[in-house]
Amino acid sequence: MNANITVLSTDVLIIGGGSAGMWTAKMARRHVDDVLIVDKGPLDWGGLCSMSDGNFIVPHEGENLMDWLDDIVYYYDGLCDQKETLATLAKARERFRDYEAMGHTFARNPDGSYHTAPQRGLPHIKATTSAPLGKGGQNMRRELLTALKALNVRRMGNVMITRLIKDGDAVSGAVGFFTRSGLPLIIRARAVVLATGIGGWKTSYHQNSISSGCVELALTAGAKLRSMEFAGIWNTPERFAWTGQSVLLPLGARFLNSRGEDFMLNHYSPIIGSKTDTLYNVRAMVLETRAGRGPITFDVSRIPPEGIASRRPEAGWMKLNDTKLKAKGIDFFTDTQVWVPQIQTSQGGVQTDSEGATCVPGLYAVGTAQSHLVGVYFGGFSLCQAATSGHDTGLAAGAYASSKEMPAFDFGFAEKCLDDELAHLGRQGIMPKDMDVTVLEVVTASDVSILKSAGALSRALDRITEIRAELIPYMAAPDSHYLGKLIESRGMATLTEAYIRSSLARTESRAGHFREDFPLRDESTPPYWVVLSMEDGKMKTHREYLPMDEYPIKPTRFYMDQFNWS
Repeated sequence: MNANITVLSTDVLIIGGGSAGMWTAKMARRHVDDVLIVDKGPLDWGGLCSMSDGNFIVPHEGENLMDWLDDIVYYYDGLCDQKETLATLAKARERFRDYEAMGHTFARNPDGSYHTAPQRGLPHIKATTSAPLGKGGQNMRRELLTALKALNVRRMGNVMITRLIKDGDAVSGAVGFFTRSGLPLIIRARAVVLATGIGGWKTSYHQNSISSGCVELALTAGAKLRSMEFAGIWNTPERFAWTGQSVLLPLGARFLNSRGEDFMLNHYSPIIGSKTDTLYNVRAMVLETRAGRGPITFDVSRIPPEGIASRRPEAGWMKLNDTKLKAKGIDFFTDTQVWVPQIQTSQGGVQTDSEGATCVPGLYAVGTAQSHLVGVYFGGFSLCQAATSGHDTGLAAGAYASSKEMPAFDFGFAEKCLDDELAHLGRQGIMPKDMDVTVLEVVTASDVSILKSAGALSRALDRITEIRAELIPYMAAPDSHYLGKLIESRGMATLTEAYIRSSLARTESRAGHFREDFPLRDESTPPYWVVLSMEDGKMKTHREYLPMDEYPIKPTRFYMDQFNWS
């Protein structure tokens, strides 16, 4: 074996060091002595958790869990795993208390109650906010990291994992490389947890950390994906990044067209206006622009002064943005800004059971690497789901690892996988940034990502298939840093194909998926998941129907019905 290869062993290998990965490590240590987190970013940076506000979905004492579940089933247009969702809501209270026990501060009102923000015009769902504003995610990262240090959890940064290795049907470890030195790495493990998030598209610097590598890791290992037709499509200022519209809209903010009309309230959503999920606002933005009523602006003039004061960033990257904008004479809360749609993240994921286990023995997925969302989102759910799933998956993966001997490891195959990746170094070819732009040209078309149609999706599938077959093999990286970017670009192309194939397979409109050629729900069949797997080297999709007869809520009302897209 190559003497330059670093070989490590661990009981539980966790790929991804965000909040879900840290929660998983924290709980896995209850069963095993050695847990290792590897992350492609800097050591202990905390993933996207560090960039969040720290809002947390949790029903507080006295609130009825079934009311919350009813809201979610309605919001998801019936496409909801009710058993799993109800369990998440019930466990959210415990994880919320765990955060407080670790020293986290959630904002409170003058009367001592928790400060909460209504979500998407729903009667019960509210996000509990962190304090100080803008630093909640950073504080959660610090609190979890303190817990991991006390448990002697090993952590490594700047590590790109490129392939999972198996012993027969079961996972036995992974291979990758150090992104700064380029040196290869082999990690043997009894259990492996994917905690990277499922990935997305690098449409702005705000989203540049999204890698898209989880799709390739899962599919090549034999795991299945679910709900890949759903994507998180946000709307953002044209010139800079800003977060928090889900809180600003209930305070009085709104979207206006070039005529100064509140087009959501006047034309598309007469009940809740723009106080809805971004996907619904984005659909209307596209229709308004098609009709010649663009550009679209975000109006905050109706927010009362105390509301603006409550949302002015106090810390974190948002405070940095606010300070830099003011230095250039721009005040987000007083100036009119043009906003645009922006596809950001996949909201599908790896298909797992209630403990995060995939169909591959020893392989688990956690947090947003799992398939829980259906394209629509309410603020604070990702952090909630990261904590609840990380807690349970960590216990399950740790218990599995503690019951197994270290599996056999195919060092010859592992070394070949490493050689194939490192062969991209130093040769002439297509650069990752150019490939990113090529893939984005396919997926950002509005008839592929927002108002989908069979014709546009089919053309996009032909193009992405061509890209993966004829361009990806000729990518190159001048150094190990760009080799990491190459892996991300390739993963983005794989993710895009999965997204397009799954979008073609759902021949209806529901929740975050809208087909102009199928604008209504398919009432002729029960709600179904689109599941995707690799068969003979090709992506295949099939339907799995939800067990509606086992669910406590039988959907009779649907969030999508309050919108008019005619």
